[in-house]
Amino acid sequence: MKSDNQEHFTPETLRKLQLIELKALDEVKRICELHNLKYFLIAGNLIGAIRHKGFIPWDDDIDIGMMRSDYDKFIEYCKTDLDTEHFFLQTPSTEKGSADFELARIRINGTKYVEAHRKNLNIHDGIFVEVFPYDDLPDNQLHCRLFGDSFRLLKKAVGQRMGYRYGGDSTIRKIIINTAAFFTRIIPLEKMIKIVDNYHLKYQNPDSKWVFLIAGGTSYKKERHLRSTVTELTTAEFEGKLYPIPKDYNKFLTEQYGDYMTPPPENKRVNNYHTIEELDFGNY
Repeated sequence: MKSDNQEHFTPETLRKLQLIELKALDEVKRICELHNLKYFLIAGNLIGAIRHKGFIPWDDDIDIGMMRSDYDKFIEYCKTDLDTEHFFLQTPSTEKGSADFELARIRINGTKYVEAHRKNLNIHDGIFVEVFPYDDLPDNQLHCRLFGDSFRLLKKAVGQRMGYRYGGDSTIRKIIINTAAFFTRIIPLEKMIKIVDNYHLKYQNPDSKWVFLIAGGTSYKKERHLRSTVTELTTAEFEGKLYPIPKDYNKFLTEQYGDYMTPPPENKRVNNYHTIEELDFGNY
């Protein structure tokens, strides 16, 4: 199935995609519960759990958060416990050519979810859920911002060298990214990948007051939270099952989205983050 944007999905297609993604979510849930790891719904899925008790009707993906310590353990446990017949753990370490330095994807084998900026890459492109680590931050806000902005710049510069094609940046930002990509070419690609992959460790401090989703799509201020906001959890219903969410979800969501309980106008009820070139449900 070819599609250049989620807007062109029929409601039936989008709903089927959501239900298939739940299979990968439950695989994450299984591994985390097996090893007592903390994870929680974030972004649109957290809004969906609170406002709809499931997916936002026009949402097309699943996002999960973990503190870095649990995230690192999750990656390790996937090496032995992931159901590899049905799922694949995608990180720069498990698949050469992946430039997702700030997250992991659990992809479903035998399916396709090809995004425009990745369409020329020879990597696993199955339907997925995304698992994001939250990292420690210094209390100084300027350091926070420099940390987030510099990582995103490096990530895109190196990703561009690897064949990714990013969109949505301003003209000035594109020039900066292209310039950075040019100058990073003096460093071997494998070394640059290691530099970016380890960049998140810059401020690791379990006593820090703040944590940060470095992969977040909004400003650093909106992606920065008090540690207690993401370490104290409760549960909420999502598509008929209970999943962990931040206990103070109202503070978490208000900081990031403002009035999250009021849906946008009907003409804006689309997910603009993913531009899907090809979607294939395989045997599902």
